[in-house]
Amino acid sequence: MVHNFENILAASGISKFFPGAVALDKVDFTLRRGEVHALLGENGAGKSTLIKCITGAYHRDGGSLTLDGQEINPANTLAAQKLGIGTVYQEVNLLANLSVAENLFLGRQPRRFGMTDVRAMNRKARDLLAGYGVDIDVTAELSRFSVAVQQVVAIARAVSLSGKVLILDEPTASLDSHEVELLFRIIAEP
Repeated sequence: MVHNFENILAASGISKFFPGAVALDKVDFTLRRGEVHALLGENGAGKSTLIKCITGAYHRDGGSLTLDGQEINPANTLAAQKLGIGTVYQEVNLLANLSVAENLFLGRQPRRFGMTDVRAMNRKARDLLAGYGVDIDVTAELSRFSVAVQQVVAIARAVSLSGKVLILDEPTASLDSHEVELLFRIIAEP
């Protein structure tokens, strides 16, 4: 495979087998910095399987992945996240009973004198969401907001954690047309 460093992510010959089924058969996929791609296909075509192979949720049975020209083999989703690959799934994977700010910074809350600096966390959360054109009460429980806003919070968290590649798995499936427009506006931002 020729390494092109304009390619932020390259999957080459990705294969995944399950008992009695070939889910992926030598799939190639290339993503350049700043590009947006959509994977389209029927149910069972392997879209989610490819995503799970790229993000470390599944171990691939063949092929290679490169990120910024370096071969990678994420053992799990946390390893992929540390490499810079973030994923947001159709079902928002956040904690509805925590505040928006707590969800954004879960596990990496700003600290002051050994305690969570709630004011700093709330300020950072407001600033982060403002970048997506979302002005909400970051101290309110996430459950108070629409699925679209929850999705934006999940995207903001994933980007702030990972930052290189963001993979959205069926992001519009549970959104209405106005919410889809908001999501597409956010995706189109440079």
